[in-house]
Amino acid sequence: MIFTKEDAKNYNAATTCHIRGGELGKDKVFDHCHPRGNFRGAAHNQCNLNYKISKFFPVVFHNLTGYDSHLFIKKLRGELGEKINCIPCNEENYISFSRDVVVDKFINEEGKEVFEKRELRFIYSFRFMPSSLDALPKNLSKDQRKNLGAFFKDPQELSAT
Repeated sequence: MIFTKEDAKNYNAATTCHIRGGELGKDKVFDHCHPRGNFRGAAHNQCNLNYKISKFFPVVFHNLTGYDSHLFIKKLRGELGEKINCIPCNEENYISFSRDVVVDKFINEEGKEVFEKRELRFIYSFRFMPSSLDALPKNLSKDQRKNLGAFFKDPQELSAT
């Protein structure tokens, strides 16, 4: 783990868990990014053990099985013809397709450039949630409806982890 004097000062001064909030007690531990090794903050032991960055991000589309998917696949393939994984219904309709994208790159201890990738997984909403788009939010209670923008006000927050 990369741990600077400034990190030590921040860790010693921390009174709340940087992952989920809440007051820190005797279960205070160091949380760090495993691929890069940099210190992220003080956390509860259980929060640290449970903290995982998803390997894929679901992108939910309505009418993905129709023509809409062809527009996205053409652009997702990119200039280099990157590989797209697909679950087809037939030659023209898809249940799901995905592509790995680079979200970060860094130089490791051996001086090699390492690319950190995540999968963008496009899924057809009706196959997984057979209701109209209007009906779906009505199935949730008020406390289950979250505005994700409130959690990620700064786009750089996502790349800092």
